[in-house]
Amino acid sequence: MTSTSPKRYNNTAIVLHWLLALLIIGLLVVGFLMPDLPKTPLRKLIYNYHKSFGLIVFALVLFRIYWRLTHAVPDHVPGSRWQVQLAHYAHIFIYALILIVPGVGLLASAFNHGFNLFVFHWEPLFAIDKDLAHKIMGWHGVTAYVLAGLLSLHVAAFVWHQFVQKDGLISRLWFSSPRH
Repeated sequence: MTSTSPKRYNNTAIVLHWLLALLIIGLLVVGFLMPDLPKTPLRKLIYNYHKSFGLIVFALVLFRIYWRLTHAVPDHVPGSRWQVQLAHYAHIFIYALILIVPGVGLLASAFNHGFNLFVFHWEPLFAIDKDLAHKIMGWHGVTAYVLAGLLSLHVAAFVWHQFVQKDGLISRLWFSSPRH
């Protein structure tokens, strides 16, 4: 660790990480289940909340990337060169997919009915083209599955670091205990 590198992420980064984790897990679970729901007003409400929270995730991850680029972070945990590079690129792909998944979903809505951002309705941005919206929505699903797979590998890497390597990885991304 360099003398200027912190030992752990700052509280803002930690809150953003765990808030995004909870929101993304919830959106993925709901997103995978939504197509099987009966076509009722509740389904429409769930879709609208899914879109609203997807936009919140999009905005939060933009802020998270800004924060990451403007604040010091801990050095990588010790490992081989390929492990450090793999972790680096995995994080880049995770951030990219967290932007792509809601972006593609929003694009599909832009060619369909528009969407509600909680109580505010946004009209479609383009001429309604349900066939194109359906194709784009297919990509939304594909990218969501890729994101879910990559996040599963992310969690597996955490488990490996925490319980096999026992290198204290979680202490870098968890709230520190109060000092007495």
